[in-house]
Amino acid sequence: MKVLRCEKAILGNGEAIDNAILLIEGSKIIGVGDESSVDIPKDAEEIGFHGGFVLPGLIDTHLHLAIGPGENYVEQFKNSDGVQLAAGVENARSTLDAGVTTVRDLGARNRVAFDLREAERTGLILSPRLLVCGRSITMTGGHFHYCNAEADGYEEVRKTARQLLKEGADFIKIMTSGGGTVGTRRDLPSYTTEEIRGAVDAAHSVGKTVTAHCHATQAIINSVDAGVDVIEHCSFMEPDGRGGVKQVYREDVAEEIVKKGIYVDNLLNPTQENYGRLKCSYENFRGFKKLNAKILPGTDGLRIHQTGLMSLALEMWVQGGASPMEAIMAATKISAEAVGLEDIIGTIEPGKQADLVVVGSDPLKNISALRDPKMIMKGGKVIPPSMKVEAKEELARLASGFSAAHAREEK
Repeated sequence: MKVLRCEKAILGNGEAIDNAILLIEGSKIIGVGDESSVDIPKDAEEIGFHGGFVLPGLIDTHLHLAIGPGENYVEQFKNSDGVQLAAGVENARSTLDAGVTTVRDLGARNRVAFDLREAERTGLILSPRLLVCGRSITMTGGHFHYCNAEADGYEEVRKTARQLLKEGADFIKIMTSGGGTVGTRRDLPSYTTEEIRGAVDAAHSVGKTVTAHCHATQAIINSVDAGVDVIEHCSFMEPDGRGGVKQVYREDVAEEIVKKGIYVDNLLNPTQENYGRLKCSYENFRGFKKLNAKILPGTDGLRIHQTGLMSLALEMWVQGGASPMEAIMAATKISAEAVGLEDIIGTIEPGKQADLVVVGSDPLKNISALRDPKMIMKGGKVIPPSMKVEAKEELARLASGFSAAHAREEK
């Protein structure tokens, strides 16, 4: 048995315990409370880190770990599957170093994501716990068509989803609008409601969920009508009638999303360096928050050393009007519920996996404390520190731009 003593335990459920004691046996938490309520066995092993502030391991519900090096999709997908898998190993480690102990990977090419998950499960690599869709389903020539899961029409989409489930997909991802892929448009839908329903019917028939990439307003509407479980981005983009694109938050659509209990993910993207789009993202975030929507703070990192940005995403949440406790709950308890692992992870309580992050100062007072984890534990095992600094340098660079953008907004 191991014992961890902390100045404060932030449980992930909206509560915190001062002068906390955690008891860990094997991979699980078996006790938590303050010093007066927890009996510590005499033979318990003290974990080396003392003091600090502990919270559940963070969950990133939107990452692409294994796309590979390059400055854009064309460059990234020129890499072989082997290079992409190697990139996934690198990104998985830097993500874990950032305190993220569970990841939902939203698409790579061929079997790369499946192989990365297998490497994690067999203990070959140091990585967060991985949930994968394998390949993202897209229309012929659509966003992420490089991943090789093109399908058109209800029957093709359903068959493709079934094939992915046969290969072991934990959930289904479908691209219902264009994206950053050359030749696609973010402001237009890629699929009809009926086509999206092909993926939904296949996944729901075996108890799996569907997450939909949606930038276009009509794509969001189609996805809601089709019954998806999670909407990614939810950018509310549409043609402006002059050959350009406009973003206009649609409260009526947001209300329907909330009514149906659909999660919305990656409203605020820490890799977004376009100030105009970032400003619209905050408007969307605040609109959904006002409606008490189920919002997830997935980061959408996809470049090398750009997948450990959850701390910055949560800083953006606080800038957008959330409290630090709300932000932490979103990245722990609520995200665990969204990925169907709420009985295993997401909160600090007896019976849950000992996925923990310890930081040096109180993130409830300053959320940026999460930028610098002092200790990370996954499944009861302390993760040895990494000597690599590239991911931390990228976090610092993006955080600097984030601060500059908000200084500009406040003027």
